[in-house]
Amino acid sequence: MIECQALWYNSETGTVLTGSKMRRTIGFFLALLGLSALVVFPAQGQEGAIVLKQKDVRNQFPDGVVFEVAAETIAPATIKEIKLEMRVTGSQYSSYAYLVFEPATAVQGKYLLPTSGAQYKPPGILLEYRFIITDSTGRTLETEKETFLYLDNRFQWEKVTRGTVEVYYYGPTQERAQLILAAATATVARMGALLGITPTQSIRIIAYNNATHMAAALPFVSRTTQTELLTQGQAHYVYGVLLVLAGDPQIDGVASHEVTHMVFREATKGAAMDLPAWLNEGMAEYGNINPNSSYDTYLSVAVSSKKLLRLKQLQTPPGIPQDTLLMYGQGRAVVRYLVDTYGETKIRQLFTAFRQGVRIDEALQKVYGFDQDGLDNAWRKTLGLPPWEETPAGNEPVPAGKTSRWSFGCARRQ
Repeated sequence: MIECQALWYNSETGTVLTGSKMRRTIGFFLALLGLSALVVFPAQGQEGAIVLKQKDVRNQFPDGVVFEVAAETIAPATIKEIKLEMRVTGSQYSSYAYLVFEPATAVQGKYLLPTSGAQYKPPGILLEYRFIITDSTGRTLETEKETFLYLDNRFQWEKVTRGTVEVYYYGPTQERAQLILAAATATVARMGALLGITPTQSIRIIAYNNATHMAAALPFVSRTTQTELLTQGQAHYVYGVLLVLAGDPQIDGVASHEVTHMVFREATKGAAMDLPAWLNEGMAEYGNINPNSSYDTYLSVAVSSKKLLRLKQLQTPPGIPQDTLLMYGQGRAVVRYLVDTYGETKIRQLFTAFRQGVRIDEALQKVYGFDQDGLDNAWRKTLGLPPWEETPAGNEPVPAGKTSRWSFGCARRQ
């Protein structure tokens, strides 16, 4: 059935009035009021319009998230493209993918967003997405934006919330989740003040009850690392997600360590380069409200055996498990030296310089009067150790580049 639309003209005012589904009786009535009909023509009907029949998002942990859409149009038009526009909240960028199907008047398309392997994304990410469907005539249908929280679907999750922090937990562990929440929120306030910011980033903490459960949620690591180190927590600051081993006896310390990574990242927005691993992990351990004493043990052994690592060797996380544990202890000791010797005001000035794009050595020089080597030697002097010799030309450590793929965290020996 074709609908008609009538235009009515008022000869006295020059006004054109429009209306749909006008009837002759209405026209006759209006004519009595001094209005005369100008023209009648068919309005655009629904031929070829796109109809969304179904859309579905399915969790396929740990492999990814499946997006599915069914759509129809009326011949001779065909559905030729279904585009998925998506963004992980916390990321600055949107990405696009195209659902797979054969063009037809009725189609069903599918796309898998991978979250494992080289395209790893942690459980806890919040996806914002919409579909844009196009037919062969150029018509488009755009769906409203929606969100999907990607969680480990092996468990039934509950959450507790305070401020900008959410803790997701499963099983009869609410009391422990509240402990994690308290440690996290206290750390946000304390470390934000130390680094000179008021943190606003939302933090989603995914709390696993044991290491076996958590293993499937972590990115790939070498067999050596798996054997020798137990991951207690991991921060994915781009997404605002923390994974923690909630069954750890020092879980309040683990939570505060990981949350400090998040605050550190927010406090260094605008930095010209990623900051050294020793500073990132050292600050996280300084923020730890229940620190692991084993890091101090590794530091003591390295001091007595004269096997400390140069700070410029710790621009990126070490590949050797023993060196990783030493980095935690050494980094914390250097950060504590800066705070105890020069005060919190200087730390805030240092992080202000980072936010202004000043590189690590120039920032240290500007605030403290020494670069990383100078800091290293000043700290070594407090231990009764001689300064490092000059690094031979051509053997300088490789500086940290813009490697946002790092996932900082904490670990201990198995």
